Amino acid sequence: MSSQQDTQLIHMTNQIAANLGGGRDEETAAAATCRHLETFWARSMKHRLVATLEREDAGLSPPAMRAVALLAERLAKRHNG
Repeated sequence: MSSQQDTQLIHMTNQIAANLGGGRDEETAAAATCRHLETFWARSMKHRLVATLEREDAGLSPPAMRAVALLAERLAKRHNG
């Protein structure tokens, strides 16, 4: 995927986190966002999004970043599990 596609994935993740976060604490919003990503996103999209965590300037909002970190943990458990 190109950098433009990464940017689009990040943008969509930030939007999902904002929409699902509405009035919730950050951890609850991150968990809801992670569930959404796990349920509705293709495996390739999830792995590409997790790879953006390595970039400091990825542009993820704090709840989106936490959601992606949770997703990374869950994907690693499945892979190693």
